[in-house]
Formats: sequence, C-alpha cells, structure tokens
Amino acid sequence: MKTAKLTFLGLLVLGGVSGCAHTATFPGTNIKVTQANREIIDTIEEYRQRVMARNVEGLLLLASPNYFEDGGTPQANDDYGYAGLASILSSRLQRVESIRYDIQYKSIRIRNDGRAEVEAYLSGAFELQGEVGDRYRRVNDFHRFVLEPAPHGSFKWKFVAGM
Repeated sequence: MKTAKLTFLGLLVLGGVSGCAHTATFPGTNIKVTQANREIIDTIEEYRQRVMARNVEGLLLLASPNYFEDGGTPQANDDYGYAGLASILSSRLQRVESIRYDIQYKSIRIRNDGRAEVEAYLSGAFELQGEVGDRYRRVNDFHRFVLEPAPHGSFKWKFVAGM
C-alpha cells in the first residue's frame, strides 16, 4: 500500500513538473521564440527606428525589390511598388516634425511560400507640418507587415508590404 502511494505521488509530481514546461515566448506576446521570429522582429524594430529617425534611405534598404502596396482599395491608381515607395516615404516623412511610434506584436505566421505575415497593433502620434499650421495625428490600429527572406545582406528579411 505504501508503495502504491509513493508511486502515485511520484507520478503526480512528475506529471506536474512536465505540465509546467512551456515554449519560450517573446515578452508580452504569445509568439514563440525562434531564430526566424527573432530575425523578423529585429527587422521590424529596425524599420520602426528608421521611421522615427525619418531615414528614407535606411527604410528603402529594408524593402524588397518585390515591394507592392495596393492601398487597400479596389482602384489601381493608389497602388505602388518599390519605386513608388521612395516617393511616398520622402513626401510623408519630410512633413513630420515629431513622432512616437510603438508596435505590439500579435502573431507571426510563415506561409508556405516562405513569406512571413506579422499581425501587430500600431500606436503612435505624429506632428505634421501643414500649410496652415502644424497638425497632430494619432494612429491606433491593427496592421499587417509582410516580409520575405532576403537573398543576402545585413538583414535576413525584407518588407514586401506594410511599410
């Protein structure tokens, strides 16, 4: 009887210990810590820093030659690729006086084609130069970044959408 109690107690303790084991996640997220996820988050954090520094050239280095935005509308007149990205970034960032830009990561999914989709929540505030005076804008919204593995370079991932 004593042996049965000890065995049962041993199984309970062993089960409790193994039940506590879990996969490491990035702080404040449910995203598993993997090499690919770390590289993706590092790339997006570099993007965030370059946006705050208004570094257009640095941002373009993070973009893939395959970059494409459809503007979220059915019309094609607001779509642009890599060449249009430079123009968009330059025109928008040169008007920024001050900026606060935070990203909360919700999920990372690497698709069958090798591209990564990152769901995030953006929170920021911008002070923009206007023709009539400065304007303040707030951004609090969900966002999707899409990245693809880079063939070579200092960053292992490049943005194909969402910048």
